Amino acid sequence: MNSKTITKRKDNFSQWLTARGAEVLEPTSEWELMRFRAGDETSVIYRNKAEQVNFTGGSLEAWNAYRNNLKWRAAPKTTRKRMARKKRTPIIISLFKRDGNLCFFCQKELGHDFTREHLVSITHGGPDNTHNMVLAHSQCNNDVGHLSAAEKIRIHVESVIKNANKVCSKTAD
Repeated sequence: MNSKTITKRKDNFSQWLTARGAEVLEPTSEWELMRFRAGDETSVIYRNKAEQVNFTGGSLEAWNAYRNNLKWRAAPKTTRKRMARKKRTPIIISLFKRDGNLCFFCQKELGHDFTREHLVSITHGGPDNTHNMVLAHSQCNNDVGHLSAAEKIRIHVESVIKNANKVCSKTAD
């Protein structure tokens, strides 16, 4: 691959990286085409004198995910413990009192398979308090984990409206 390919797609790639939580940094030399931080790692795409491209850190993985429209996250995937009903912490209890027993995203009853979701992830600087937390099915949480807080709230609002329309149509019958 030559450096012209990267240079042509640099702006779109930068936006793509930023949308997935990476921090795009300024190049530190004339040979660097791109520099970004993903989690604790700084990755660089640079060119040599022959205009050939070299990748360091996780830059090749990110570039391939971008080119092939694959999933990619800047931060390492977090694992969340599933909480059984009998092990509800004070935080979980307060979230149930505040939000009820419905998944934030799909508005269906939670049951036993739920997790705590941060609207603004901790890796993106979100606070670890109840103002930034909701309860969600594990699958719903996994499906939206990479989205911004605004996108998560949009999904919530659309689900609430969809359920309200169902209720209205049932009462109209």
